[in-house]
This record gives sequence, structure tokens and C-alpha cells, in this order.
Amino acid sequence: MWVPVDPLEWQISQDAANSIFAWLANTVGAAESVLRVAATGHDKRLFFGVVVCLYMLSAIGRLVSGATVAYAGLCLFCLYMLAENSQSIRTCVPQLQRQRNGTSVEDDNM
Repeated sequence: MWVPVDPLEWQISQDAANSIFAWLANTVGAAESVLRVAATGHDKRLFFGVVVCLYMLSAIGRLVSGATVAYAGLCLFCLYMLAENSQSIRTCVPQLQRQRNGTSVEDDNM
């Protein structure tokens, strides 16, 4: 008999929690900065870009439910994370191959 894992028993490391919240704070801060610049109206292209983006989000919100938009956002986020991880894996593989062959990064730079 399979018993589902209780989410209250999940644990993450302190470093993982710090990095998650640091990423979230940086993302919110960057978005707030962009919206502040757009709200001043000094950068007309950015201002109209934000207006168009908000209008499109409004139109999507009228067409579909919030749960559908949230699910689509989660899917896009997962695809983004997969792409980021595949890029980091591609950069790590040559380093691992060099270590396995007995050379180091310092040897390659000389």
C-alpha cells in the first residue's frame, strides 16, 4: 500500500532556502525597478511595452480562468528551469571530463 508523503515533513537546507528567497527578492526588486521607471514615463518605449503587456494579461484573464493561467505559468517556469539546468550541465561536463582525464583547468589555461 502506497502512502503519500506528507508535505509538512519536507525539509530543505538553510542554503537552499536562502538562495530561493534571495532569487525571489532580486526578481521582485528588478520588476519593481522596471515598473518604477515605466511609471515615470521618461522611457516611452518601456512605458508602451508595459501597457501592451498589461493589456495582453488582462485579455488572457478574461478568456481563461486564473487556475489555467497559473498552470501555464508553472509549465513555463518548469521549462525555463529545465533549460537553465541543461545549460549548467553542458558547462560542467567538459570540466568533469578534464578531471577524469587527469588534467585540471589550470593545466588547460597554460
